[in-house]
Amino acid sequence: MHTPLWALAHSRQAIIIGPWTSEMGFEVLYWLPYLDYLRQTYRLDRDRLYVLTRGGAGEWYNVGHSVELYDYVPPGDVRLLAHRAQREAASIKQLRITPWERRLVDLVAERHGLRRYHILHPSRLYQALDGWWSTLTVGMAQAMKILRWSDIPVPPPPVGLALPERFIAVRFYARATWPLTDELLDWTRTLILNLAQTIPVVVLRSSAYLDDHADFPAPTGPNITVVEAGPYRENLAIQSAILKRAAGFVGTWGGMAQLAVRLKVPTVALYERWHGVSYAHRSLTEWLAMQTGVPLYVGTPWTLEAVRSVIPQAIALPDPPKGSSS
Repeated sequence: MHTPLWALAHSRQAIIIGPWTSEMGFEVLYWLPYLDYLRQTYRLDRDRLYVLTRGGAGEWYNVGHSVELYDYVPPGDVRLLAHRAQREAASIKQLRITPWERRLVDLVAERHGLRRYHILHPSRLYQALDGWWSTLTVGMAQAMKILRWSDIPVPPPPVGLALPERFIAVRFYARATWPLTDELLDWTRTLILNLAQTIPVVVLRSSAYLDDHADFPAPTGPNITVVEAGPYRENLAIQSAILKRAAGFVGTWGGMAQLAVRLKVPTVALYERWHGVSYAHRSLTEWLAMQTGVPLYVGTPWTLEAVRSVIPQAIALPDPPKGSSS
C-alpha cells in the first residue's frame, strides 16, 4: 500500500525512489517528469531523496542522493529478477514492489544509515497513468496534470574520449518496430555511410543491453567513430553525455530517441512497422518536441524517402517566415 502523498510532504523522513528497472523510454518520458511533479507540488526537499536506478542514470534526477543499482545487484541478476517479475505480472511494467525490490530497498537504507524512510516505487506512476498508455481512458490533458518537464542534467563525456567538434549521433538497435533483418541491416549500413560523407558520425553502442535491445552492427569508414558506452554502471550516463553534445540524432524509434528529444537534440526516429508499442508514447514525444522547439521526424525509411522526393536535397530551402515558432 502506498504512503499518501500528503504524508510524504509532511514527513521529514528520507524517501527512497525506485528501484527503476523498466525501459529507459518510460524513465525519461514519464518517471522523471512524474517525480518533478511530486517534488514541485509537494515541496519535497531534494536532500531527503535517494534515487535508485541503473547504468549511471542517477545523474538525470537532480536529487540529493543517487544510488547505483548495480553496486548492490549484478546486472545479470537484475535482468533475471525483472524478467521473472514481468512474467508473474504479465506486464513489462513495475506494477507492484516485488520481494527482491523490497529487500534491496532495505539494504540501501541500512547502508545509508536510514532507520525510518518512505518508499516511492514506480508502481505509483504505472497505476496513475495506465489509463493513458494502455486503455486510452485518460487523455493527454489528464496525463499532463501529473507530469512536469525540467531539463535533464547529464555528466560530461568521459575523460580521454575524443569526439568531433560537430557530429550526428546514431544508434540503431533491434526491437519489435525495427527487426533484425538483412534488408534493414543493409539499409542502416548504407544510411550511416552516406551520413558520414557530409558530417562526422558517432555510433553509440551498448554491450550492456540494459533494455534487452541488441545493437545493429556499425560500419567502419572515414568520418565514423564507434563508441562503446562503457561498463554497466556507467552505460546510460555515457550515452546521454555524448548525445547531449550531438548536433542531431538518427536511430531506432524508442528510448534513445525519446532521450534525445528530452535533451533537446534534433531527432530522426525510424521504425519499419508499428508493432508492439503504444501510440501514446509517440503522441507525447511529438507534443514535447513541438512545445520545446526540437525538430523531430518519426517515420519509416519509405516515408523518409517520400519526403525527400517531394523536397529534393538539391533545393535550397528559404528561411522560415519571421515570427514562426518552429
